[in-house]
Amino acid sequence: MFSFLKKERRERLLRWKDEASLGRRRVLLLSSRQFDRELNRERLRATRRSIPFCLLTVELLTKAGSTRRNTNKQNRQLVDLLLRNLRVTDEKGILATFRYGVLLVDTPEMGGRAVLDRLSRLTSAAGLEVRLHLQVHDPNGFSEDNDLDGDASGDRRAGERRKDDPADKQENWVRLAESSPDPSASTAPQTLSHSGVQSSIDDLSLVGTPQQSNHAGLWLKRGIDLAGASVGLILAGPAILAAVAVIKWTDGGPAFFRQTREGQNGRPFTILKLRTMIVDAEKFQAELRAESHRDGPAFKISRDPRVTKVGHFLRATCLDELPQLINVLKGDMSLVGPRPLPWHESRACERWHRRRLDVRPGLTCTWQVNKGKAVTFDDWMRMDLRYIDQLGLFQDLRLIAQTVVVPVTGRGGE
Repeated sequence: MFSFLKKERRERLLRWKDEASLGRRRVLLLSSRQFDRELNRERLRATRRSIPFCLLTVELLTKAGSTRRNTNKQNRQLVDLLLRNLRVTDEKGILATFRYGVLLVDTPEMGGRAVLDRLSRLTSAAGLEVRLHLQVHDPNGFSEDNDLDGDASGDRRAGERRKDDPADKQENWVRLAESSPDPSASTAPQTLSHSGVQSSIDDLSLVGTPQQSNHAGLWLKRGIDLAGASVGLILAGPAILAAVAVIKWTDGGPAFFRQTREGQNGRPFTILKLRTMIVDAEKFQAELRAESHRDGPAFKISRDPRVTKVGHFLRATCLDELPQLINVLKGDMSLVGPRPLPWHESRACERWHRRRLDVRPGLTCTWQVNKGKAVTFDDWMRMDLRYIDQLGLFQDLRLIAQTVVVPVTGRGGE
């Protein structure tokens, strides 16, 4: 722990020295925290008004054997180039050492591509070796040629495109769910090298999300997850074993239910729960979809006929969720975070919903303790996004305390 703090302090000192070498230019750039705040604000504004924007990241690649003095000189050249050749209205900030972000407000995909091409030519002419990465947020969709990568000279090759069309009608949710790609074949979004365009930010954690910009907070949250899940499994072990025995005794089927869910950054994982429904209950979901009282892609029936008698008790007391502590230990989930949706439901979500994938999914979140306030699926998603925007230790502890009351009052199955 102390070695980690020393390393972080040393890296912070070097970063301060590198930034100090920028001189007066430093005043014209936002700090990483300020840029993060502007990015989140623009994200919300763009989603609400259905307008596009682009995020361009520019990283100076240091050459082997290059002295720090020479590198700092190239860094100043790069910053001068950005300040002179971008609009005044474009927010520019420091993301990390020798890495900068440019927020291109009200800019569609083609506009972002034009900026990327221009900077690629300018940096090449200045003899600077950089990595350019463009991320596009466009609620109205994208062109057919979405993902490209290549080198800074402009040589590009077509990349694999992964596209999720938004759907507004119930039949489209079903169509999207049925046509979702096989999670076993899914890969995490590729990191583009040198010069690239990523036309969907659905599956990406944008630079500056709370989870990424606060390394100390991230380590602390993970530490609490490990400690809480370990203690929870020890305390809940007898209850889980008793529930397993009762499930086996009542219908002889498997005690555990496994399902593919979509986790952080779109990574699929297998969630573990105590089985509360009849065996092969998912086979009957298509027949019951018309009875779902939840709009959007989520499937929920108030009196689901597939739930067993034992299952009703397990759901009301939240005992069925306890095996997910194993998912927390494995790193698939956190104690607190947006609830992970089944793979096909998550892939059918609208683009703005999918910002919930910026962080690890959790056992509980705002929606679990305020279900009555989420009338629509969009309300639920807004609660998750509000949690992400206000991410912090105090909020997590408050939600954990509120969640403890849910099984005590028997409201877990609501």
